[in-house]
Amino acid sequence: MGHFLKHISKLSLPVAILLLVGIGLLWLPSFTEQSGGNVMLTLLLTLFAAALLQFFFHFSGLTRDTDILPAVLYFAAISVFPTLHTLWQGQVGVCAMLIILHILFRGFREKETAKDAFISSLILLLASLLVPDMIWLFPFIWIAYIILSAFSIRTMLATLIALGTFVIYMGLGIYLQRISNPFLYILDRQFIFESADPEEWVMQAALMCMGCYFFIITVIRVDRDSVRQQAVMTLFALFFAPCIMMVLYPMTPMRTLPLMLAMLSGLAVTFMRQTESVHRGIIFLLYLALLAAGYVVPTLVLDL
Repeated sequence: MGHFLKHISKLSLPVAILLLVGIGLLWLPSFTEQSGGNVMLTLLLTLFAAALLQFFFHFSGLTRDTDILPAVLYFAAISVFPTLHTLWQGQVGVCAMLIILHILFRGFREKETAKDAFISSLILLLASLLVPDMIWLFPFIWIAYIILSAFSIRTMLATLIALGTFVIYMGLGIYLQRISNPFLYILDRQFIFESADPEEWVMQAALMCMGCYFFIITVIRVDRDSVRQQAVMTLFALFFAPCIMMVLYPMTPMRTLPLMLAMLSGLAVTFMRQTESVHRGIIFLLYLALLAAGYVVPTLVLDL
């Protein structure tokens, strides 16, 4: 039993693919209850985001070619929330965020990161047109480059140039009435426990607590892992914290939840890919059980 628990998170490729197919079945009710076009678009974007997360971990050296745990965990985290099955804007935000993380990690200990800083900042700002709360992540790009030992005055100036470019674009778009200002109500927020249904915020709160546990373990172990693994864990931990606040006090409820789930999935993978132990096997099973309960209780039990 101990051996099984120790290696349970090392899914074989056939088992992982079977899990992905099984998780995909959770989307079927949404096709009958919601707009089929929106559901299909969101599903495709979710799969693309899962592939980006998988690619990031493969690029960083934390996973093997046949290890698709990152894609499985993220796809599962999104699939258990039927409300997210039509919020394609949130998936666009996640895709943008994962691309930004890849660009940031590429600059690890590099001396010249101005170009990457400009691109990552501009991607973040453009994504905030669909998920306005992402604008709060802008200063965390500076913090990320500082942590990655790649920050310089040119890097900061590049991000500010990106911000200036975005402001000009926004101003022209609003003046020509091509776009509306998505940030008008950026400070008009509501505590999630006052706005969402109990079965939704209870699940979100449970996942936040699980994420905080991964966060704490990540910080505690960060000095005992390889330098590259340390950088990956730090990036996900860095952006997980503001994502929690964006979920707790959202401008647009649920639209920021996929961002938090993506960072949570990243922390979960880094946690599972540390030294195997019975403890990690048990946490992995508990995490899957929590995701399963989050789908079964609201959709089946409470509807009876």
